[in-house]
Amino acid sequence: MTEEDSSAKMSEDVEKYLNLNPPCSSSSSSSSAATFTNKSRNFKSSPPPCPDHVLENVLENVLQFLTSRCDRNAVSLVCRSWYRVEAQTRLEVFIGNCYSLSPARLIHRFKRVRSLVLKGKPRFADFNLMPPNWGAQFSPWVAATAKAYPWLEKVHLKRMFVTDDDLALLAESFPGFKELTLVCCEGFGTSGIAIVANKCRYFVDLFSLFVCLFVLRVF
Repeated sequence: MTEEDSSAKMSEDVEKYLNLNPPCSSSSSSSSAATFTNKSRNFKSSPPPCPDHVLENVLENVLQFLTSRCDRNAVSLVCRSWYRVEAQTRLEVFIGNCYSLSPARLIHRFKRVRSLVLKGKPRFADFNLMPPNWGAQFSPWVAATAKAYPWLEKVHLKRMFVTDDDLALLAESFPGFKELTLVCCEGFGTSGIAIVANKCRYFVDLFSLFVCLFVLRVF
């Protein structure tokens, strides 16, 4: 083999080597480009958190320290987002007139209620200016709250018609019940108070029960 033949063969080998390498390098670069594209797509597929959700989380932590009923009412009027967050964080609900809203509306808006203040008849009912059996029944309220708020701890009733069955359902539905206040209420007897005292193991306000029993014996 002459020197020219050997040099020609060497040049052919070099050309073959050069022709084989580029596809490999291009395939590796294409695979890396594809990997980068997939990563970028995955990154784009997870959008950042919505500003409204962040605001609601912050508000929820702040409103837990707001206990004034007037302040909470004012907060709920700011916008829809604040209205929703305030309802989610309210633990005490005051209803000045039991006919101003329905029990269904109460449990639909407020989900975490632990204390309920409910007033029934108007004030002039204390002077016998209301017809008998006027209303202000506690039965629909205790039936609704028994299903929606099994963690309820306090109930304050004023000028409501409360039966012994209502008190029995209240004592059976709320295992952690602690406080019951009945002001100018009627319809119940000593048996209903006895059921509450017997079944509510975490009851702390015994004075209110003694007041109820005293009123029953006097009148």
